[in-house]
Amino acid sequence: MKEFKILIDAAGTATAISVIKGLRKQKKYKVDIITMDMSDLNAGRFLSSKFYKVPPATSSQFIEVILNICKKEKIDLFIPIIDLSFLELAKNVKKFENLGTFLLLASLKTIEITSDKKKTFEFFKKENIPTPQIFFLDNKNNLKYPIFVKPRIGGRASINAFKVESEKDLEFYLSKISDPLLQEYIEGEEFTADCLNSLDGSVFIDCVIRKRVETKGGLSIKSEVLSFPLSQKIKKYIKIFSEKLKLPGAYNVQGFIKNDGTFVFTEINPRFAGTHAFTIEAGLNSIEYILDMMNGRSPDEIKQEIFINYNLKMVRYWEEIFIDGNKVYNPWMFWK
Repeated sequence: MKEFKILIDAAGTATAISVIKGLRKQKKYKVDIITMDMSDLNAGRFLSSKFYKVPPATSSQFIEVILNICKKEKIDLFIPIIDLSFLELAKNVKKFENLGTFLLLASLKTIEITSDKKKTFEFFKKENIPTPQIFFLDNKNNLKYPIFVKPRIGGRASINAFKVESEKDLEFYLSKISDPLLQEYIEGEEFTADCLNSLDGSVFIDCVIRKRVETKGGLSIKSEVLSFPLSQKIKKYIKIFSEKLKLPGAYNVQGFIKNDGTFVFTEINPRFAGTHAFTIEAGLNSIEYILDMMNGRSPDEIKQEIFINYNLKMVRYWEEIFIDGNKVYNPWMFWK
């Protein structure tokens, strides 16, 4: 049985836990899961064989610390999760390659597009991908409300993202965001597509598109797989722009289904999604297929075996881990 040593960033996030669940569900490979986080009190560390406390993603020491972990542990695959680290990581991909570590992240050129919502908008427009219109502050007196305001660079979990109903409200929210993006407000249902490409990003394999029925803190707590005919239309666009950007392995795309049945794309996130656990159960265990491709399996072969359950829905609840000195336990285990 092939063995992999895998380092996962941000062990305290729902995203990291989802990836760990995917690794635990697959039975093809023996995996040694190592996690890291800026806080040593997190759930993911107790689901891995070893844990490292690391500096914040914005720290000048962040890259060096991770490289040292990869060298010490002989890491085969590093999965970054915190968007703030992506630009610096992409600049240092060769250093990971020299250690024999595959960094699951898009190129610097692609990260520069996906991390900047204005550049993402310009990319979508250039490729004829449907996307909401954006507006500029020098023309704010002519805006038609409501509009949507969010940070142009970064931004996650709906932090500093606001629906704005009037010019007075706009002035208030602009005081909270240093570099804002003003966007057309879309009435409709929000969706996230959890996607998988080949390791070089040149081949779109498949994706699970889910409606975000209810969210809290930017994370889905109720979801359902989008129906087959509409999801196929959305997939056609994702294939076009994901192969153009060469998004490698797992990534997610967000957008809206408008009330008239049309759809628009708003964001591309070059990482696993926070609700990837749902995607795994729906039939796309991306981390398993990433290991398959690292083991020499072709994307075309993987395509043939994927079966998406379009009838699946999900509700989410909190689960606890208790730490009592050296004793770590969960007394409930309802679904064992």
